[in-house]
Amino acid sequence: MDDAAARKNDIMRMIIGLQLTVLGAAVDELVLLLAVGPLFTFAVYTNELRRR
Repeated sequence: MDDAAARKNDIMRMIIGLQLTVLGAAVDELVLLLAVGPLFTFAVYTNELRRR
């Protein structure tokens, strides 16, 4: 029983670790998008102004 409980705890820790990793990657992507988005919009906007 003790061994099974310890194994269950290890599995739970692994799952939580994986979820945190995925969440961290998603947050990184979101930060990247938030950083690049305005720059991209600004570049397109200035390009449109230059074309006129």
